[in-house]
Amino acid sequence: MYLVHVRLRAPDHTSLPPDAAQLFLGCALDGEGLEHVSAHGDAEGGPVVGFYLTAPSLALAERAASAVCRRALLAHPSLAGLDVGSFDAALVPQYWNALLHSDGRDMQLQDPSTTNLFHPF
Repeated sequence: MYLVHVRLRAPDHTSLPPDAAQLFLGCALDGEGLEHVSAHGDAEGGPVVGFYLTAPSLALAERAASAVCRRALLAHPSLAGLDVGSFDAALVPQYWNALLHSDGRDMQLQDPSTTNLFHPF
């Protein structure tokens, strides 16, 4: 699953309506993989919408988030005045911090006594 943040431009300081997350969620098409939406109207730098998507690749997740967002901005009058500023995958610091505090490996240790470096213990 990917988390894609779409940063919105609001030239007239337009705020997100209280039901913004549902408005965006309702504009997803079958096959776009949208699972959940979170909307943050008070984010630093302007409104941000988080799209949680299942997709075969990050590029496809970003493309789907952008499409859903643009569709919602066109379909709902309460989102008029907002425009897509940027969209990109969000890094989740809790995941990386947890790796740092664990042994940090994402592979098994290898058996150095064999000539096969990929042979597990």
